Parts: sequence; structure tokens; C-alpha cells
Amino acid sequence: MLKKIIAFGLVFFVSFFSYAEIKEITILHTNDLHSHLLPHIETWISDSREVGGFANLATLVKQHKLSNPNTLYIDAGDYFSGPYVSTLTKGKAVINSMNYLGLDAACIGNHEFDHGWDNMLEQMEEATFPILNGNIFFEGTDQLVWDNPYTIIEKGGLRIGVIGLHGKFAFYDTINFQMTKGIEARDEEEYLRKYIDELKPLTDLIILSIHQGMPGRQSSIGMTDVERNLYKDILLAKNVPGLDIIISGHAHQGTEKAIISNGTIIVSTNAYTTELGKLQIKYDTEKRKIISHSNELITVFDDEIVDDADMLREITFWEKEVDKIASRPVTSTTEKMVRAYGKESNMGNLFADAIEAFDERIDFAVINSGALRQDIVPGMITKGDLISAFPFPNTVVMTKLKGFQIIKIFNHAAGMTNGILQVSKNVKYSFTPGAQVHEIWIKGNLIDNNAVYWVAAPNFVTQGGDGYWEFQNAIEYIDSGVIIVDAVENFLDGRANYVPKYEGRVLIK
Repeated sequence: MLKKIIAFGLVFFVSFFSYAEIKEITILHTNDLHSHLLPHIETWISDSREVGGFANLATLVKQHKLSNPNTLYIDAGDYFSGPYVSTLTKGKAVINSMNYLGLDAACIGNHEFDHGWDNMLEQMEEATFPILNGNIFFEGTDQLVWDNPYTIIEKGGLRIGVIGLHGKFAFYDTINFQMTKGIEARDEEEYLRKYIDELKPLTDLIILSIHQGMPGRQSSIGMTDVERNLYKDILLAKNVPGLDIIISGHAHQGTEKAIISNGTIIVSTNAYTTELGKLQIKYDTEKRKIISHSNELITVFDDEIVDDADMLREITFWEKEVDKIASRPVTSTTEKMVRAYGKESNMGNLFADAIEAFDERIDFAVINSGALRQDIVPGMITKGDLISAFPFPNTVVMTKLKGFQIIKIFNHAAGMTNGILQVSKNVKYSFTPGAQVHEIWIKGNLIDNNAVYWVAAPNFVTQGGDGYWEFQNAIEYIDSGVIIVDAVENFLDGRANYVPKYEGRVLIK
């Protein structure tokens, strides 16, 4: 009798738990690729070893998928705008190359709009992988600009829903408004709830690929706090339950250890193809939730990886296509020109000086630090180098402002929400980071609140980009239509050599 009871108990135990299973899934992730098709130096990683590049990334993704078929790869946007190949092809070279990366899904980032939303749609039609967005609409309608809010992927016996969204703040804060006329971003929380409700009965897991938050802080002066940079993602997870994973872009902030907010796992990489994120999860089919996870950021060292042949062939094709323009010599330099987000930059000095020299009426010029995207090494400076340093089709704008308006503008810069303003040789200013500007000198004199000055800047800035709304109150506003990079090329034209300098234009107190 006892044996029968034991046998019955074993049968009951096995039958009761037979449907429970632990599924293991690997989610590879990237963000802010920024058209870094080729390996490059990132000094915060190494001064001598090149990192990144699409051919290396493609090899790593293939290796992971071959060794574990329960692997998917998701990107969180900003694949356009970086090295010149993107600007000169308006993103076409990037999308065509991304087709060889092995992507399972990608969301849309703000820089996909850099050449206009109509160009974005044209280029994305070339994609052979799902591109997702569910909250950018044609103005005043219920028609999505890119009508593909989510996709469902089956891996390892699990149905995985992937949603694509763009943060509303990031959309209006960082995109040149001329490029988004006629379209609008709507509240990401509202649409995330909507798509979770639609996907919940159809899926086991829900992943959000989103481009939002504050712009990247990483620059030649180093990295900053992970949680501060991904705070928008932390809040989103707190406010919207039912989400398993967030793959985030825009902050250029790597998560060596995943952040957990309201049960949601948040991951991101440090951008520019320097890393491949690898999130491994264990999912309990009975509990219907992730029971454990680990996250790793794999540094993509060029000297450790063999280039993917298909990708390399594609990249070589596009490099040859743009070489005639990109290789055109402009001048030479014996000093490295570098960017900076929170202090004076010798590259910023060059670009600001070039704009100041554009028109004799200009008293001084400013450049938003975030517009400078790639250092220039000593040697011959080509047109491609200038485009890679400033990859946006921004134009030179002249504005007439009163002194008190200029002080407002520099106070915003001092707040460091979008980095400081790089300034031309006619200006010097002092400020406390995160606080306020103290003194501004123009042509050697302290600024006069009621005096009128001609201030030049990229049209992105003068339209209120990066939060510089005071430019919109200018007494006069003249858009020259001349592209910034062309103005810099003209400034350097005829010089056999250019020596970049640090001149104490920006003083930190």
C-alpha cells in the first residue's frame, strides 16, 4: 500500500511539473552606431588599439548566433550621422551595410531625421530587417510615419514582442526642426501602454527598443554616472508596468551591470560600435517571467576579430563611392583636434572661428559641443575629416541679440543639460558647471545688457535645438543657407597649415 502511495505521488509530482521549463535566451544589443562602418580609435578605451566597425560587429553577431540559435540582436537607434560616408550618402550606405549585421529589429533614433523625414523613409525602405516605431505621426493624424510599431520574434520556444519608440523630449530637443516639418512625436508612455496591452496575450516576453533621455555625455573628457544618464528609462519602467526589458539608446551610456527598475531590465552600450551588449536571461515558463539574468559589454577590438567578408565588401563599395569628395585635401595640421563636452575644445575653436569669419558683421560665433562628433588626427585634413567632425547639414545663421539675451543663452549652456557652447576668438566667458555663467567678455569688454550684438551659430541651435530657445527671440535672423562644413573649408582654404590652439576662452569656476 505504501509503495502504491509513493508511486502515485511520484506520478502526480512529475505530471504537475512536467510543463514547467527554464528557457535560456541571449539578446545582443547595440545603440548609437553613428555610421562607424570602419574601426577607429576611442581614447577612453585605448590610445593605440582600434575598436568597432561594422565588419567586426557582423562577425561577433554571426559567431553568437551560430553557437546559440536562441539568440536575437536588437539596436536602439541612431545609425546615421558620424563618419562622412553617412552624410555623403544621406544614410543609404549605413542602411545597406546594416543589412549584413544580422539584426532582428531596430528602432528609429533622432539622427535618422538629419536629412529630413522623407529621406529617412526612402532609406529605410532598403532595410531587410524590421525597423520599428510606434509614436511618431504625421501631424494632426493617426497615421504613423513609419507604420511598424512592433514585431513578434520566436526564439527558443518563446514568443518575444519587440516594441520601437522614440522619446518625445529627445525628438524635440535634438532634431533640426526643418527636418521634421509635418510630423510629430507623441507621449511614449501612452503608446507603450497601448502596445503592451496588444502584445500581452500574444507573447511570453516584451522588449522595448527606445531612443530617449538626455544626449550622450561621452566625449574626450570621459564618462559620467550610469543611472543619471538612463534616468528617463528608469522612470519609464516605473510608470509603465508589464515590460520585461528595455534596450536604450541616445545617452551613449554603457551598462556593465544591467539596471533594474520596477522589475524591468535596462541595458545600453557606450555607442560608436565600440561594444556589443550581451544580455542573457533565464525564463520560467510556469511563472511566466525572467528568473535570472546577466549582462556583458564586449569591447570590439579590431585586432582580435576577423572581418566579416560580406560586410567588408559592402563597406569597401561605399567608401569608393564617396572617396572623390571625402579625400579632397583642405589643409594640414601638426596637432590633434579634439572635442569636449564640458570645457574648451581646440576643435570647437576652429569651427567657431570659421563661422565668426563668415561675415564681417558677426561679433562672435558659438558652436554646440554635441555637434562635434569625431577628432581630427595630425596630418592632412580632408573634406571627409571635416564632415566626420561635423556630420550635420546645418547652415550658418546670423542673429541680432541684446546682451541680456546672450546671458540667458550662456546660462543655459552653463547648466550642462546639453553641454557648453564652444566660442570664437572674440569671446571669453567663465561659468560654474551645472549653475550659471559669471562673466562674458566680447572683444575684450564685459557684455552690456542693452547693447546689440550679431551672434552666429548653426541653424539647429538658433531654432532652439539643445534648448537654446532664446535665439528665437532675436531682433533679426538671417539664415545664410551655407553649410557649416563648407564655411570651415573656406576658412581653411589657402592655408598650408592650421595650428589649433587652446586660448582660455572658456573658464571654469
